[in-house]
Amino acid sequence: MYKKSAILILLIIFSGILSLTKPANAGFGISPPYVRSDKVIPGTRYEQKITLLRSSADNDLVAEITVNAPEIAGWITVDKGLVFDLPKGQLQVPMVVRVDTPDKAALGNYKGHINIRIAPKGGFAEGGVSIALGARLEIDLTVTKETFPDFLVRTVNIPTLETLKKPWRWPIFARFFYRVKVVVRVENTGNVKIAPTKVHLDIYDLTEKNLLESGDYKRLEKVEPFETKEIAAYFPTKLPEGQYWGRVNVYKGNEVVRNDKLIFTITPPGSSGLGVPGYGYKPWLMLFGLVAAGALALLLLIKIRVWRYFFRILYILSWPLRFALARLLDLARSLKLKFWRWLHKKASRYQGGEAGNNPRADSRLDLSGPSREKTTSRFKK
Repeated sequence: MYKKSAILILLIIFSGILSLTKPANAGFGISPPYVRSDKVIPGTRYEQKITLLRSSADNDLVAEITVNAPEIAGWITVDKGLVFDLPKGQLQVPMVVRVDTPDKAALGNYKGHINIRIAPKGGFAEGGVSIALGARLEIDLTVTKETFPDFLVRTVNIPTLETLKKPWRWPIFARFFYRVKVVVRVENTGNVKIAPTKVHLDIYDLTEKNLLESGDYKRLEKVEPFETKEIAAYFPTKLPEGQYWGRVNVYKGNEVVRNDKLIFTITPPGSSGLGVPGYGYKPWLMLFGLVAAGALALLLLIKIRVWRYFFRILYILSWPLRFALARLLDLARSLKLKFWRWLHKKASRYQGGEAGNNPRADSRLDLSGPSREKTTSRFKK
């Protein structure tokens, strides 16, 4: 009888203690449970995204990070800090573990672990006893000098494009600011900076039968080792408003590593409320530069000495033309002289031949001799 009473009393006390307990969470985990790489190069940064998971998010929690890796503890940081909140309502909270390897780091393998504990916000004892949950993140890094250039293409996207208003639609601006933009999300899985070799874009109408425009873009921004980043490729276009199909090929060397078919829209000017959407101050800076350059050129041309230098430069630059023109004029004069000589010679031959064949013409033409003397003496008498 007394034993049953004692057991009953113990159960009541234990239930009371449990009723005062505040559980940190029903369940807690991390994914992935490691920071691991076998291709870390000295002087580079390695990043690993870790997701903190909990089965319910009814209350605000606090996460506490402890690094236990004596040889490389100074290399490791967490983007959120060593203590950060897990807000109510969020079942998944990401954090990024960064490993900044020194330039003179010794080659070899380094191991350790990171402890992650979560507890209710405000401490481990807030009106009673609370339970802290935790997880362990293994660290396994190998520092090497061998390079591994490689990447993955995670996503490809073509944002909506807006046609331009004046003066931006003028060819001098449209070449730079009216372009189809292809956004490629690249994950650098190697240990050196890398970028796709090129991005190729074919644009078709909605029937996908007529190829409207096509082009390559090779000046792609490089992504840091172990980093995931969105980079952009730009293709000048003359397409009007409407919807189009874009076929995108992303190359690594001569190999196509990603092929996507996407539909995109070109909207009327002003639909976004911006002069040149997506380019910020660059169009205005270019316009100001053109106006300033024109004004400066005009001021320089107003100066007399500038005109002198201008004409002197023109005189020097026109020397080949002047030389060629002088030679042509000399040739024209020579041909003209030869022509008149030839014409005079022909005329002389013609007159000589006519006089020899016509005696009367000879008597009429010859005013010297006896007949002339007789005529002269007659007038004298």
